[in-house]
Amino acid sequence: MGSPKKPSNPLPISELINHAIDDLGIRDRIDETQAVDVWHELAGPYIAGVTEQVWVRQGKLFVELNSGSWRQELHMNRVKWRDRLNECMGKRVISEIIFQ
Repeated sequence: MGSPKKPSNPLPISELINHAIDDLGIRDRIDETQAVDVWHELAGPYIAGVTEQVWVRQGKLFVELNSGSWRQELHMNRVKWRDRLNECMGKRVISEIIFQ
């Protein structure tokens, strides 16, 4: 018996991490967590100033606001916000945004 062969081209650490994430089945949860961060960046300072909480449940992004006028304005444009967020993510992570 010989010694085990060494791979000729070792994988980059980022690729190894991605394989581990997929193997553990946590890709969706990580994407959802990133979507919350992307929302904060996308919303900007004015909307962030009236935002109380942001969370994801079953592919839906919930944004709790302390301003009724902002809630109404954002709700009317929720599809555009969703599309922009998913575009920033590079894939469809959020199916719907619910402003509360």
